[in-house]
Amino acid sequence: MKKLYTFLFAAAVTFSANAQVTNGNLENWVDNNTPESFSPAPYTAGVSKEATIKHGGMFSAKHQTPTLPTTGTSVKIQNETAVIVPGTTYTISYWYLDNDPAAKSRPWIYWLNDAFATIPANESDFRPTTYSVDSPEWQLWTTTVVAPAGATKLRFEMRSYADGTVGGGVIYYDDMSVTSALKISQNSINGLNVYPNPVTSGTFYINTDSSEVKTVSIFDVLGKQVLKTKTANAVNVSALTSGVYILKITENGSTATRKLVIK
Repeated sequence: MKKLYTFLFAAAVTFSANAQVTNGNLENWVDNNTPESFSPAPYTAGVSKEATIKHGGMFSAKHQTPTLPTTGTSVKIQNETAVIVPGTTYTISYWYLDNDPAAKSRPWIYWLNDAFATIPANESDFRPTTYSVDSPEWQLWTTTVVAPAGATKLRFEMRSYADGTVGGGVIYYDDMSVTSALKISQNSINGLNVYPNPVTSGTFYINTDSSEVKTVSIFDVLGKQVLKTKTANAVNVSALTSGVYILKITENGSTATRKLVIK
């Protein structure tokens, strides 16, 4: 059992969250106009499953823009399934094909808090004023940013706009991705001691030099937050299953992370 914990801890230290966007590769569909795990209309609209023009896998999303004149000039495709850890660096990307003079595209991404309220950070990165340029080749949109305080989710949204004099053009999207790496930091909080570890009784304790109230977050090895609480000392983890986790502790603006084993 000790060898298993060691192996999983090594994986957790270097883990890369390459599949945080559920169905980001657009392989799964409820029906021909509804990609699985995406927001319902009107937040995802004008979409159809495309099996011929694709970047990877079996399918992409074909996005039909409005025909002009119309009261609206854009349609959305939106996914809110990415799990975010504040303070972590993320590379966010997707592939698109814009080879239609009657359509143009741009990202319209937001950080979200636990209540799904938007956090107005990284505006120039996430919501640029520029649009896509026609090309016969698939193009990669990507940016690397640090998640701000309070961010626990990502609204991964692209918008397709009617262009030219008539609109009614098409943009294709595929392979939405959010990647990150959680690093284990050992000495960011003075006097930090986490015990017992492994946890065998459903509760562990955190001691520091200052003994202030701490914000405690626990993540599984895939990066999903499974517990968040505030405490001066004791943390109850009886609701968590046995396994290896990443423990993140914040006290007086300082943060440290640890491996946490629950038996």
